[in-house]
Amino acid sequence: MTPKKDILKKIYLFSGLNERDLETLARLAIPRRFVRDAVIFWEGREARGFFILLEGQVKLMKSSPDGKEYILRIVNPGETFGEAAVLAEAGYPATAMALEDCHTFYLPKADFLHLLTASPTLARNMLATMSWLLFHLTRQLEDLSLKEVSSRLAQYLLDLCLQRHGRIEAGLSFELPITKTHLAAYLGTISETLSRTLGRLKSLGAITEEKGNITIQDCTLLQNIAKGSRI
Repeated sequence: MTPKKDILKKIYLFSGLNERDLETLARLAIPRRFVRDAVIFWEGREARGFFILLEGQVKLMKSSPDGKEYILRIVNPGETFGEAAVLAEAGYPATAMALEDCHTFYLPKADFLHLLTASPTLARNMLATMSWLLFHLTRQLEDLSLKEVSSRLAQYLLDLCLQRHGRIEAGLSFELPITKTHLAAYLGTISETLSRTLGRLKSLGAITEEKGNITIQDCTLLQNIAKGSRI
């Protein structure tokens, strides 16, 4: 079994920490496992700590009074979640649910804040993490407010291609990391609209798709759609 310290040093939030701080974190980190569809924390509950995702996938979501779900973020291995509430001395701003069986480390709030005040490197990393989250949410709000579903979907596919391959070009393929139902909730639409939009991108020759496997066919067209060109 890999020592906790060796796992933690690969997490961006803890990059560059000295051995003493990593050993302290390793002592603080509590392993927690969650089965698929388990709620990890509820929106509004007191934030007594935050999580590091090691295996699996987690969705951070909000629900409307009529039961409609909106996904704020999909958390992947190596990422942290719940940390903003810990710093803000507030309740969790969203509900976290496991999309599949998950392995996490849990860091208790009081102990982590004590370490944060004593480690300038950890404080800088935390600031960078919060800045990234702010950028992500600002862009998401902009997309939902100003862009049509086709533009949001095109941008999502371009980002996913870049994440998987480090570049964007025709012929590159990748799997959708979440179900189409969850993708629709993440893009702020419904499954039927997502299916129609995906079909439209296919009919235009921008992509091909089979059982969740996407292949980019026309980069320029997909980029133009992402910028707001109507289809």
